[in-house]
Amino acid sequence: MYCVIDIGSNTIRLVVYRVDDGKIKAILNNKYTAGLAGYVDDKNFMSQKGINKLITILKEFNEVIAALPDCMVYPFATASLRNIVNTEQVLELVYQETGLEIRVLSGYEEAMLDYRGAICSLSLASGLMVDIGGGSTELVFFKEKKVLAARSIPIGSLNLYRNFVSHVLPKKDELSIMKDEIYYALETTMPPCDEYISQPLCGVGGTARAAFSLYQDINKNDTTDLEYDVDFLNKIIRRAEEKPRKLTKRILKIAPERVHTLVPGMLILDCIAELYGSHTVLTTWYGVREGYLSYMLEKERENGD
Repeated sequence: MYCVIDIGSNTIRLVVYRVDDGKIKAILNNKYTAGLAGYVDDKNFMSQKGINKLITILKEFNEVIAALPDCMVYPFATASLRNIVNTEQVLELVYQETGLEIRVLSGYEEAMLDYRGAICSLSLASGLMVDIGGGSTELVFFKEKKVLAARSIPIGSLNLYRNFVSHVLPKKDELSIMKDEIYYALETTMPPCDEYISQPLCGVGGTARAAFSLYQDINKNDTTDLEYDVDFLNKIIRRAEEKPRKLTKRILKIAPERVHTLVPGMLILDCIAELYGSHTVLTTWYGVREGYLSYMLEKERENGD
């Protein structure tokens, strides 16, 4: 068995996997909605309260790990620790208190591992992969199973919410401001993409999964088809403007832990689809965690472990 700990800006997750015939399968999934980005000040410094929260959760994970003999543990962090100025201090304190050595992924590494994990579960050669996290969004354009461009933008569902939303769901003017921010980040970070394939848009991560669950709930659709039209994203954004209370109840039913962040996350998806001309969203349940485990197992084989 193998244990992966994923420390994100919004959630911290422990997943235990079994690998059979080279295929990765999750057998235990434990998640905390920690909101670490909420403990970072305007100088990008994580407070002691935020560090203590991280350590407390990791200590609880250690109790689970202790009950799993011979289970290799691979902890990593993304924008949660990548985008703060006191990263080294946090890593040192976590190691002292928990014994866990956390690897902080660069934006490029996160994007590539997202792709590596997602492609394992898809019979898809070309498209645009998007992973919306709490503090960043990763995009990978790929064609015939070759990566053409991989980038990370420093905008995610949680930091959009914290910076621009005054209530539970964003108002019309707040959505407009966020849209401008998203477009600016994409246009200044991503390379020209005229020759890239952006269809389908492969949604990876918690926002994509919650968006798909919302699609199923609204359309009373329990099909195994994980693809839906991008018009649904715009439909939800209009509902946030016109019927916020009704939409809030819907989100609380299917993804209560994302009631604040789902609409900002879906706005990011909608902007990407609009900018790059994607017509459908294909949801995948595999992503950076599976990609990271696959990478670590490959390194072990190379080293003869």
